[in-house]
Amino acid sequence: MKRVILGLLVALLAVSVAFAADDIYPEYKGEPVTLTMWAWTSNEDYSIREFEKAYPNIKVQWENFGVHYTKAQTAIAAGEGLPDVLMIEYTFAPEFMELGAFVPINQWLPEEKFVKLFGEPALNWCALDGKIYGTPQDSGAIALFYRKDIFEKYGLTVPQTWPEFAEQARKLRQADPNLNFATVPLGWALWWIGQVWEAGGKVFDYKDGKWYIDFTNPVAEKVFNFWGELIDEGTIKIEQWWSPDWYNSLNVGKTAAVIIGCWFAEWLRYNAPESEGLWRVTIPPQWDPANPHNGMIGGSGFYVTTHSKNPEAAAIFVMWLNSHPESLKCLHKYSNLPVMVSTRYAEVLDEVAGPDKFFGGQNIVETLWEAHKLVDTAYVALPIQTNVDQALGLLLQDYVDGKIKKFADILPMWEEAVVKAMKEFGYDNVVVGELP
Repeated sequence: MKRVILGLLVALLAVSVAFAADDIYPEYKGEPVTLTMWAWTSNEDYSIREFEKAYPNIKVQWENFGVHYTKAQTAIAAGEGLPDVLMIEYTFAPEFMELGAFVPINQWLPEEKFVKLFGEPALNWCALDGKIYGTPQDSGAIALFYRKDIFEKYGLTVPQTWPEFAEQARKLRQADPNLNFATVPLGWALWWIGQVWEAGGKVFDYKDGKWYIDFTNPVAEKVFNFWGELIDEGTIKIEQWWSPDWYNSLNVGKTAAVIIGCWFAEWLRYNAPESEGLWRVTIPPQWDPANPHNGMIGGSGFYVTTHSKNPEAAAIFVMWLNSHPESLKCLHKYSNLPVMVSTRYAEVLDEVAGPDKFFGGQNIVETLWEAHKLVDTAYVALPIQTNVDQALGLLLQDYVDGKIKKFADILPMWEEAVVKAMKEFGYDNVVVGELP
């Protein structure tokens, strides 16, 4: 009898927890609507079907135009044409916020609930001045992807710290100069900012109506000096990432490791198929192993636009899409996304984790989850991310062309170019040389 009573109590508790979780998502009492959404991810329709079961009066029409920033900016300039929901990378979100592309959704997703569902750092990617515009979907937590076969052939050890990383990079270069231990991208500011973030720092931020810029702070200088030494001596090369040659080097084993956001697992599958079973993944090397920390490279959110005629329905949708367990399972299984930003991901972790054939049977979900949990700080990106990218790309090209002799000298030049661009765009609320 006691076992029966205990079983009933456990069942009732499970039901009560489920109802409590479902209470997170507000009831929709409006008229039947059809929302439009632009997103470049794959197979979002599986989550949409589950959402429409929960909210039968809200339908969602998903369109994939690829990376749609130009199309979206054209619609903003025209004053019409944006969908109800727009997918944007976290680093470009402030740019669209400043352009007036998004509408606040606090009345349906207040800050307290947002933090409960997505954590406090995510506010830096989805809100500005207390106004919440959307929800985060995938994590760009940094991970170290490496070729186990190359490591074993040359007796390399997986680096736990950055000095160990440098040691192993030099060891491979001495053993076989034709192989790359790792490369760094020509341009792509997000990668470099992510390295500073992983070290516990940042180069810009926003607070109380002011934009703060300080590229030459001690943490940033430490990171650029570290990479600069390896690049100046030729141990690490600057390479054009995302090119056919780069992908081929990963596929055939000319590059031993890649430091990048955890979403890259799926990119490897599609772009280096012949290397199946040879890759492994781990958290990135640490500056202070006693106090591990991580940053992000990439990740995107879904934001409700000012052109939406149904902001309530859109707000409910982006909340549900990126936090409800049923949606998280679909996004993981069919879209192959590391949808780890939502705190509710822990509820589905055991269900979605397991051996991964491409990674030699490693349970990479647990490893990437570990990497994501080390991301406990954040910053607000500048509203001129395109210019931040362009400025770094030009400086890196100058270094490759021999116009800049020492790599670390790029850092103050980059700051100067970014500050100049902010002023040219009319921002008079810029504080240089300080960070909040």
